[in-house]
Parts: sequence; C-alpha cells; structure tokens
Amino acid sequence: MSDDQDRPKLTVVAENSRKQIDANLLQEQLDYALLVLAANVIRVVRGAGKPDDIIFQCNDVVKAAVEYKDKVGRFVSSHSVAGALRLPRERVDDYDSFHGQRQLAMREMMDGSLQVVASRLLGQLTQEHRGEREMFEAFRDLERIYQDLRKQREAEAKAARTRAAPKRKQAKRKKNDPPVL
Repeated sequence: MSDDQDRPKLTVVAENSRKQIDANLLQEQLDYALLVLAANVIRVVRGAGKPDDIIFQCNDVVKAAVEYKDKVGRFVSSHSVAGALRLPRERVDDYDSFHGQRQLAMREMMDGSLQVVASRLLGQLTQEHRGEREMFEAFRDLERIYQDLRKQREAEAKAARTRAAPKRKQAKRKKNDPPVL
C-alpha cells in the first residue's frame, strides 16, 4: 500500500474538448453516410448498385446531418462535404517515371469520365464536351506513355542483341574456292 501512496496521480490531458471529440465522431459518421450514398449512386448510374437503397441512404445522410447540427450547433460546412466526397489523390513519387505519368493520365481519365456522366445526366452539352475532351486527352497521353515505353524496350532489346552476338570473322578464301553469292 505504501507504493500506491508514493505514486503520483496521473490525469489524462487532451487538447480536444469532449464537444470537439463528439463533433469529430459525428463528422466521420456523416462522411461515411455520404460516401455510401455517392458510391451507390455512381454504381446505379453505371447499371449496377442497389437502386432500392438510395432513398434509405439519403435518409441516413439527412439524419447524420441533423444530428451533427443538433449536437454541434451548426450544419457541417460545404468544405467538409466536398472533402468527404473528393477522391483522394494518389501519391506520385516520380512524375517523370512511367508509373507516375500513368497515374496522372488515369486520374485525368477518371475526372473526365465523371464530368461526362454528370453532365449527360443533366443534359449539359458544353460541360459534357469538356469532360470528353479531358478524358480523350488523358487517353492520348496514356497511349503516348505506352508507346514511349515500347520504343524504349525495343531499343534496349536491340542493344542487348548487338552486344551479345560477337562478330564473326570472315573466313579467308583460298584461290580455288568458288565465289560466294
């Protein structure tokens, strides 16, 4: 028992208040509900997904938003909503490498295709054409990347063949040998 008396009393110190911790938890719940809804809507537009769940998922988003407002005292910011729905950018270590250029081109194709789909749903031809242009530019970039890689590999293979094959000495002809045609 004397050991317990000698020990200092430890207290938990947190930089976030209980209200902030609760707000963060509610934000995460709302973000998740938004992601589930968005993913299902995209799948349904594509021809898959669960169309029967969309209304229930919308309800989950509204419930989470109202609960957030009731507990925090304000609605979640538009910045937070956009952040929850924005696709995370892939980390690119070397922008000049094949993989880095491929990642960038693939991301541009996804962005363009999402623009095309959203614009087509609303009948916005100008925006749809802009998305198509972005998508096809990225496709051309991707083709160029693969062509450059193919040319590089062909050049390396050719260089390896010329290095690997030693040159043969031509045999000396004797005077009586017939000519080689």
